[in-house]
Amino acid sequence: MRLTPDIVTAIQALALAQRSLLGVRAQWHVGDLAWNLSPHEGDELDMRFWDEDGRLVAWSWVQHDGRLEYDVHPDRLHLLDEILATADARSAFAFADDGERRAALERHGFTRPGDSMHYFARDLAEPPGLPPLHAGFRYRTVSTGDVPERVAIHQDVWAPSRLTESSYMQVRAQWPYRGSLDCVVEAPDGRFAAYCLCWPDDAHRVGELEPVGVRAEFRRRGLGAAVCTFALRRLHEEGGRQAIVYCATEPACALYESLGFRRHASLVSYSRRA
Repeated sequence: MRLTPDIVTAIQALALAQRSLLGVRAQWHVGDLAWNLSPHEGDELDMRFWDEDGRLVAWSWVQHDGRLEYDVHPDRLHLLDEILATADARSAFAFADDGERRAALERHGFTRPGDSMHYFARDLAEPPGLPPLHAGFRYRTVSTGDVPERVAIHQDVWAPSRLTESSYMQVRAQWPYRGSLDCVVEAPDGRFAAYCLCWPDDAHRVGELEPVGVRAEFRRRGLGAAVCTFALRRLHEEGGRQAIVYCATEPACALYESLGFRRHASLVSYSRRA
């Protein structure tokens, strides 16, 4: 299946419906989907779709490593068996406390628990105060002319990274990206020391932080917390009243807890034998 903008829009529409129904328990934010799918627009992907009355109610995507990503409307959970029967899928996910989905995974041989992604949320009734920065550092947001440096910091933090200037321009063109929420701390030499991309969901006033990073030489200076606080403040200024973030490591989770986020769920990867 060739990924087209119309398909991305339909998948994001399902995510919006899920958030209306499930709140923080929705597995996907529209920003997740923009970040993960926009670099693949035009590519042939192993994706399947289930429609009812012209409305997408479920989708699945088997990635090259056998990881099965999916979403299904809570009123259509009977489709789980069809989704999970995909022969090429080697791993799939469910919330640790979701007995119905875990039972479906077990029926299809996904029985070995692996890594977890922890889901955090915090309310934003008031804008957080910004911590002061060391002399020469400053908060700002990203413009088109900053794309090379914005890509460079991501490549440094997440090496090896497939992000390129071309693919980041695709991200910037994807709804709901907003340059005013692409937040950085700039070092005295003009390089970006830390960054935090916040994705808005204006319909639910929920912003997602994804991704976040600090260059190695600038770590242990509080810049991760600072740039996230800046992003939360910008989100509040643009109408957001709740923020969500995911983390997999103890240091990352501790950072978000220090910013007022609290864990409410853990998404567990389950694998099956080849």
